[in-house]
Amino acid sequence: MKSFVHKNRYYITLGVLFLIALFLRGYRLATLPDMIHIDEAGLGCNAWCIANFGVDRYLNEMPFYAENYNYSGQSPLYTYSTALLITTIGKGHLSLLLARIPGFLASMLVVIFGTKSMDLAFQNRKITLLSAALLTICPYFIMHGRFALDCNLMLGCSTVALYLLLKYIRSQKLLDLVLCGIAFGIILYSYALSYFLLPMFLILITLYLLYTGKITFRRSIVWACSVCITGLPVILFACSLLFKLEPIHFLGFVISPIASDRMSDVANYNFFENIKNIIQITLTHDSYLFDATDKFYTMYVISIPFILIGFFYSAGKLFLSIKNRSFHVSAIYWIFYICGLITNGLTSVYYVYHGNFCFISYLYFLVSGIYATYRFVRPYRYAFLGILSACYLLWGLSFCRYYFGIYTLTDAYTSLYIPPYGEVVADAHNLESAQDIYIDSHGKMEYFYFFYPESPYEVSFDRSTKEQGRYHFEIDSDTPIETGNAYIISRKNESFINRLMVSGMDYERVDYECYYLFYLK
Repeated sequence: MKSFVHKNRYYITLGVLFLIALFLRGYRLATLPDMIHIDEAGLGCNAWCIANFGVDRYLNEMPFYAENYNYSGQSPLYTYSTALLITTIGKGHLSLLLARIPGFLASMLVVIFGTKSMDLAFQNRKITLLSAALLTICPYFIMHGRFALDCNLMLGCSTVALYLLLKYIRSQKLLDLVLCGIAFGIILYSYALSYFLLPMFLILITLYLLYTGKITFRRSIVWACSVCITGLPVILFACSLLFKLEPIHFLGFVISPIASDRMSDVANYNFFENIKNIIQITLTHDSYLFDATDKFYTMYVISIPFILIGFFYSAGKLFLSIKNRSFHVSAIYWIFYICGLITNGLTSVYYVYHGNFCFISYLYFLVSGIYATYRFVRPYRYAFLGILSACYLLWGLSFCRYYFGIYTLTDAYTSLYIPPYGEVVADAHNLESAQDIYIDSHGKMEYFYFFYPESPYEVSFDRSTKEQGRYHFEIDSDTPIETGNAYIISRKNESFINRLMVSGMDYERVDYECYYLFYLK
């Protein structure tokens, strides 16, 4: 037995890291984060409507790009993945767990193919184990797949595509090249920013590969065709946006410019400011707290200097490879990152998720930076590795303790994300004499219909509508206080709570973690 363990300790260690990663991403998936994001709610409503009625919540028939509440859209890969889960596993029903599963699966793709990529890139088992460990314990790699934000799938798709590109370069097999092209085509379905990033990256990396002799002109044409054929619906959708085309029926979907607002912030004039912002927030955190926290940052404070070292180390390797006309793997991740920065420079940047695709490059830079430092301090390498390992282990344990035991967003919510209130509404339903039910939803009915979905033919999701039948989805200073009504009020809405309590009316109150349920007798 000892002999078996000794011979296979590398694979056993990888297996253990994989299981830890699986646990950290799946544990309490339905309840952590403990808020529901408005885009989660909108995506869930759209996916449920498509799965059950073949339309999104605004009655667009089998839309390629489902319409979202703010005149934008939601990327088809996540929407239709969720619809498929609702049809199969959910048997027509929707839940928060079901809506978050695609993000969870994409997060595991990052772990698997990120590890395989670093294995191909460095061809060193110790570095492969280091990469797997970083993917397992770094906060962003754990957090980004735990809520149903459609654009976050781009990181998983990009990780797979870049791995297949590296695999082709190593093998020079035509099949690997075609699979790589298909994978890059799939990225287009994950996030609208890929429409800018991907063409830029593919042109630059193809020129580099042609220059270094890693691809022939004929094969570059095959590669381009495989990308374009895979992404043909996206190309048609982009054309419909640019030229305001009539709806196109293609493979059972309707491609039309219903999400015309999706690209409204492109060509922003704060180009360099946006680049500075995306670098800063992806290395630290933003105000969102879904992707990263101010206590641990996206990849821990200790990673930042190594990422910077790795970035410049990779740039140097790329420069030398161009000078010597010889391929170096740094080109793939460095060019992809630079294309990502340019793309973000063209758009307004406020949140970490705007640059989610950058994190596979950050992994490469981090590993490269650690490796370069290790070589530089070679006489003290064991001390360096010991201190570094202890730091990451302590930070990882501290983060897990905080995230799974202390972390909560209930004190920081806005109209963009609120605590789920399914249980409170269920109790309000049981009040047989209740007439109207007022819910603290900031005027967004998607929060309600995510948990209590109804046919889009029976419910109007008009953006100006803040009520539906006996349900009212906003509580403010104009909300009437009348006998027979039930009020589901956020604990943070102190002004209305005080107004109701001093009204002199007789009421019953039930307390919940984030809400009060008042019933006026």
